[in-house]
Amino acid sequence: MKTVLITGCSSGFGFAAARRFAAAGWSVLATLRGPADRPEAAALAAIPGVTVLPLDVTDPAQRAAVAAAVADGLDCLINNAGYGLYGPVEALDDDQVRRQLTTNLEAPILLTRDLLPALRLRRGRVINISSVLGFIGTPFMAIYCASKHGLSGFSEALRLELAPHGVQVCAVEPGRHDTGFNARLDHPAPAADSPYRRKYDRAVARRAALGGVAPERAAAISDRAAARLLRLAEARRMPARLRLGTDAKLVFWVKRLLPAALFDRLMIAATSRGIN
Repeated sequence: MKTVLITGCSSGFGFAAARRFAAAGWSVLATLRGPADRPEAAALAAIPGVTVLPLDVTDPAQRAAVAAAVADGLDCLINNAGYGLYGPVEALDDDQVRRQLTTNLEAPILLTRDLLPALRLRRGRVINISSVLGFIGTPFMAIYCASKHGLSGFSEALRLELAPHGVQVCAVEPGRHDTGFNARLDHPAPAADSPYRRKYDRAVARRAALGGVAPERAAAISDRAAARLLRLAEARRMPARLRLGTDAKLVFWVKRLLPAALFDRLMIAATSRGIN
C-alpha cells in the first residue's frame, strides 16, 4: 500500500485530497495544526485509511516527529499548508512578512528536506501546492507572491536535483478556487493616512462583495482539484508544473503574449475591482 503525507488538511484542497487518496487505497497521513481535539481532526480521523498527525509546519520538533513516523518510506509528499497575506508592503511589519515567508516557503522546504530519505527509499513524489501567483504578481499580495514564486522555483531546482534518484517533483499552480481561501486571508489594514488606504479599502470591499460559495459548492471544487492531485501522484511521469484551472492557464498565456506594460495595467485594474 502506498503512503502519502499531506499538510494543511483542515479544509480545502488538503481535506479533499486526504479523502480522495484514502478512497483510492492509499494510506493517508493527514496533518493539521492546532489541538488534537479540533473538529476537523475528528472528521479526518473518521475517514477509513486516514491517520491524523499534528503538524505545525513551522515547528522543527513536530517536523522531526513526522519524519520519524515515515522513516520506513514515503511514496508521496503534498506540501499544501499555507495562507495568504493581503496588504501593501509598506504597511506590513517585520513579523507579518516573516510569518508569511516562513509558513509558505521556508517550512515546506525544510519539511521536504527532512522527508527526502524516506522519499528516496520508494522513489516517491513531491507535489508542492504553489499558486497562479507563483508566476505573476498582483498588488497587495507581494509577500504571498514572493513565497509562491519561491516555492515554484524551489520545485524546479529540486526536480533536477532528485531526478537521478528517481524522485519526481511537481509545482501545482492553481488559479482562483472558491474553497474559502479568501475568507481566511490575513489582511492588516494600512493606517488611515496611508497613501494606499483608499485603493486598499476599495479592493477589500469589492472582494467582499464578490462573496463566497455555499459549503457544498466549495467542497465540490476542492474535490475536483483533489482528483487531479491523485491522478498526478499516480501518473507514470509528473510534469514539472501543473497549472490548475482555466484562469491559471489563461493568465500564463496572456502574460507571455501581451506587452509587459499592457499586462501590468490589466493586473492593476483587476486589483481595483477586487477580482484577483
